[in-house]
Amino acid sequence: MTVAELIKELQALPQDIQIMMLDSERESPVEIVQVSRGTWQAHGETEDIDWGVFEPMIDEEPEFIQDDENGDIAVLVTW
Repeated sequence: MTVAELIKELQALPQDIQIMMLDSERESPVEIVQVSRGTWQAHGETEDIDWGVFEPMIDEEPEFIQDDENGDIAVLVTW
């Protein structure tokens, strides 16, 4: 979903309606504390790596790198 699509969906709602995020088990509400930007990348990935020679290990989890100026993904930070 893009920001434009999200805004369109939110504009269709009453302006005084509350937004609630649910925890990963979808049982309890959590509060949105920040809206940020960033990108996902392989753990330890840098621009200097020659990907023709090095491949990240298959079991490595991707890592979110916060970049409020240049990130291509919008994220909602919750507690």
